[in-house]
Amino acid sequence: MKLVAWLPRLALVAALATVALPAAAQGKKAPDPEKTFKRKDTNGDGFLSLDEFKANLKDKQLENADKRFGRLDSNGDKKVSLEEFKAGNKPKN
Repeated sequence: MKLVAWLPRLALVAALATVALPAAAQGKKAPDPEKTFKRKDTNGDGFLSLDEFKANLKDKQLENADKRFGRLDSNGDKKVSLEEFKAGNKPKN
């Protein structure tokens, strides 16, 4: 009987734990940064502008998009190259 009372709590804890795990830890493959970059580079010039970077982001992601773009743009030229994009999207260990 006591176990039945804990089942909903256990299910909630398990659900929260999987949401907090990175994609790789959940058994999902992390997105390929090169494919993501090429998809976002809509004009095909080999760079992402801030507008291209922000395109198709969700509301929550848009809140920090300017700061994130600034961190990715390591040389400050107001555009992000594939190399900068890859360097800024390396998994943190």
